[in-house]
Parts: sequence; C-alpha cells; structure tokens
Amino acid sequence: MTTKSGSALSYTRLLRENRTYRFVWLSQVVSNAGDWFNTIAVLGLTLALTGSGLALGIVTICQMLPPFLMTPLAGVVAERYDRKRVMITADILRAGVALGFLLVETADDVWMLYFFMALLSGLQPFFDVTRTAALPSIARGKALLAANALSSTTWAAMLTIGSAVGGLVADHLGRSAAFQLNAFSFLVSAVFVARIAIPAASGAGKPVRFLSDFIEGMKYIGRDRPTRVYLPGKATWGLAGGGAVLLYAVFGGQVYRAGDTGIAILYTARGIGTLLGAVFIKFFDTIRLGQLRTGILVGLIGYGAFFILFSQAPSIWLAAVCIILAAAGSMVMWVYSSLGLQLVVDEDYRGRVFAADHGLFTLAFSISTLGTGLLLDALAARLVAFMAGAAGILIVVAWYLFARRIPLGGVHPGQEDGQDKGQQDRGQEG
Repeated sequence: MTTKSGSALSYTRLLRENRTYRFVWLSQVVSNAGDWFNTIAVLGLTLALTGSGLALGIVTICQMLPPFLMTPLAGVVAERYDRKRVMITADILRAGVALGFLLVETADDVWMLYFFMALLSGLQPFFDVTRTAALPSIARGKALLAANALSSTTWAAMLTIGSAVGGLVADHLGRSAAFQLNAFSFLVSAVFVARIAIPAASGAGKPVRFLSDFIEGMKYIGRDRPTRVYLPGKATWGLAGGGAVLLYAVFGGQVYRAGDTGIAILYTARGIGTLLGAVFIKFFDTIRLGQLRTGILVGLIGYGAFFILFSQAPSIWLAAVCIILAAAGSMVMWVYSSLGLQLVVDEDYRGRVFAADHGLFTLAFSISTLGTGLLLDALAARLVAFMAGAAGILIVVAWYLFARRIPLGGVHPGQEDGQDKGQQDRGQEG
C-alpha cells in the first residue's frame, strides 16, 4: 500500500495505512511513558537523598553524556546490522538495567543511581538512532512530516501523562513502583517491534569498520552544506535548555515547595507545551527546506522568551503556563530539525548523521546541565533560569546568522510527493 502524501496527512490515517510505522509508534508510546515514570522518580529520589542542585546535575549528566559517547557506535550499528534486532536487543537490555534503581535506598547508594542511569542512557541511542534513521524508509514526503510530528507529539503526550501519573505513583505507591513500570515498558516495546519487518539499511551486510565508517560519516557532514544547516538545531537548544530539567525539579520541589507532585506539575506543563507545538506544526504543514530553517529560529526564540518569563513567575501555575509556551517553541525546533536532516541526508550516511545529531545534542545538554547545577549551588534559582532563557535567544540568533548563508532551495529532490512506491511497499511488510 502506498500512502499518499501530497497534502497534509492525518495522524490517524498514517497509523491506519502504514502498519510498520504503527507498531514502531506503539513501541515508542509504552517506552516513553515508562521513561517519564523513571525520570520523576529518579529526580525526586536524588533530591530526597542529597538535597543538592549539583547532585541533580550529575544525575542528568549521567543521563545525557553516555549517549554522546555511544552515538558514534550506534550510528554505524544502525547502518550495518539488522535494525529490528538492534531495537529489540536495546529494549531487553534496558529492561534489565531499569530494575537496578531498586537497589538505591540511602545516601550512600547514590553512586549506584548514577551508575544505572549511565547504563540505561548509554543503551538509548541504539534504539533511538536506529528508529529515526529507519523512518524515511517507512514513510515519504508529507507522510514523513506526519511521522516525525506524531513521534514528537507522542513523546510530548507521554511526557504529560507519564509525568503526571509518575508523580502520583511516586508519592502514593513509592518510587519502586515507577522503576518496575519502566522496566516493564521496555519489554512491551520489544514485543511491538518483534511484530514488524523494518526495511534494511542500504549498508546492511557490508564489512563493519567502526572507526573508518565513523570518520567517513564526519567527512560527509563536512562537505554537505545543507546537512550543516539542520545538524546544529537540537544542540543549539541543548546549550540553553539542558539546565531546564534541573530547574523544573528545583522550582517544583523547592522554590514552590510542592515535592514530587510539584516536579510532576512542571514536567506535565512541558508535555502540554510540546503537544501545543505539534498542533502549530499541523497548521504550518511544510517540507520546504527554507521554511523549516525559519521555523527553527522562530521556535527557539519563543522558547527563550517564555523561559525568561518562567524565571520570574510568582506561582507554580503561572510558571506552568510559561513552560507550556516555551516547550511549544522547542517542539517546533525538534520536528523541523529532524525532518530537515531526513530530507537532505543521503541514505548511505543517515545513521551516522543522526548519531552525530544525537551526540551533539547530548553533549550540549550535558554542558548546560553541569553549568546549571554549579550555578544553582551558587546563585538563586530564579536568576539561573533567567540566564538560561537569555542565553537561548543569543545562541539561536548566532546559529541563524550562520545557517541563512547556505542556499537550500525548495523541496529536496525525491521528496516532493512521497510517491516512492518501492520504499513504501517495503515499509508495509510484516
């Protein structure tokens, strides 16, 4: 079956007509929900055991830095090995690691919390990079835009639901229940992936030379100018937005004195905002490269401006409104930068480019998180939040001044109507 995509494609139609994407999406639903159960529980546990902003920063670095270190390997694996097996293996391993958090009981065990967070996050890029690199083989043209938007919308919805329910579970059933549910979610995700046939990468079966393959991918990035427009998009946001995860915890748990429920309220607001961003994207449905670039700029300026307002909000509910609007801008950036890369990057290099995309983002996010953690131990939380919002605006303006000089044209060749029947048919196997 070929999915028509010359006009805006509804999410329900995409899920109904594209069986492969439907099961990939279902695997994302359950694993994302478990992730946010786990995140709320880990942040709350860290605050309860240490009361330190720096400790929160270390936890977040353990969540973000290992993916940066592992993405070069994950990018090559996504191009050389069976994508379905890679995703299932990553899910099973993550399920086992997720149960390790049950061993953390006292302040003396905090090192184990760091350790298991690092292991869990180090396995993440093998699933995420593989899934993202496979999307253009599953959906084409406007269907690809719908797939990216729905994937990001799902992440937002699960952030909203998982954060809200996760906070209640942690407060009323205990954090152990949240850790167990996260492990279970990975196993359910693996079952969904096992039910489909994911199209093989163009480089599948070729000899694996991790170092030389990685270097070749970096050379491709260096010579392909359109790739360099979209590649820094997420990292640009990460340099300013990485500290947000700490600030949500500090504002919810300490500034507004609302405990795990307060943290959950602000994380839920973040999820609602990304859902709002997804609605915005549906009204400005485009796969034109120049418009995607402009959308990234507008989204990130909006994020920075509303984050500045968040820093001064007198109540947790006004803070939540500011977070909603800020997160809507970051959602636009995320979808448009991913789609831009999927449209311009050659299939032979897609896994390695998305590994670089993921790696740059996690590195930037880690730097921002560490800096925010250090600042939180020296400055007032509201001042740190104000600085993060202002830095976000300055950084994205600098990116745009660089990116606007690179000619992009209109729609990338081969993506105008999405009528690549061979790839669509392969996307419907299973």
